[in-house]
Amino acid sequence: MTMIATMSAMAPNRPIRNGPAVSGYACAIVMAAMMALVVSSAYAQDERLKVPKVIVLAEAAPGEPPYMRDPWKSYARNPYFGRYRVEEGNFVEVPCTATRIAFAQGGRCLQGYRITLPEVSGTNNSSPCDMALDVVGANTGKLYIEADILAFDPYKVTANGSPPRWCYVHGYMGYDQEDFQDMNSVTRRGTNWHNLQIDGQARSIEFSDGTHNCVAVLRPGPVWLGGYMYMMHASICRSDMAAVQAGDIAYVLASLETRIHDPVGNLRKAGDPIYGPAGNSR
Repeated sequence: MTMIATMSAMAPNRPIRNGPAVSGYACAIVMAAMMALVVSSAYAQDERLKVPKVIVLAEAAPGEPPYMRDPWKSYARNPYFGRYRVEEGNFVEVPCTATRIAFAQGGRCLQGYRITLPEVSGTNNSSPCDMALDVVGANTGKLYIEADILAFDPYKVTANGSPPRWCYVHGYMGYDQEDFQDMNSVTRRGTNWHNLQIDGQARSIEFSDGTHNCVAVLRPGPVWLGGYMYMMHASICRSDMAAVQAGDIAYVLASLETRIHDPVGNLRKAGDPIYGPAGNSR
């Protein structure tokens, strides 16, 4: 007790200051809470701003036809007013008696686009320069074939008169593998393209359709003024594993029936003489 009293006596007479100490501790607690709140808010905001990584696989755009890829070749490949491209899904199946091309042994015929030349694009539907793009497909057992034709009737007579002198199917001497690859639905899935053969406007090329060997051919029709009466393409494929023979090609070309006469809006009937008044069938 004496020791305690002595120590008390020795200690300076100062007030006990517990208030500020308590306030400092409380302040530290408040500051810690505020910091936690700021961090929490920042984290929440950061979480809101984060965008999950999503990989979007866009569907591939359909392949453009060659005449739309190169502006320097576009007119040579398609000098017409309309879409000069075989697009079977957009064509209408009709009896083969109604198309400008057919296969002698039968088949499936499609009526395609009707196009013309820009010079007559403003006239009505009975333009004497109408051109028909039609398709025929056939399977002989040994071969499966798809052929198309762009044809016009140089002897057509309508209320607007006869075809003008600049009305004809144009040739294209630059027709090459790129054009063959876009020729029809068979060639568009083709591979192993090789052996392009050129003989004037006519040409051919070999390719594969899966495990089947094929040949694609281009054949112009009769010459008319600055071009032709028609232009025909065909893909010829073997149903077996054999190569396409020259006899196969000759057989198909001989079996394809091309029709010049255009019955739509034509005053000249199919049996009328080429030269002479329309409507005088013999």
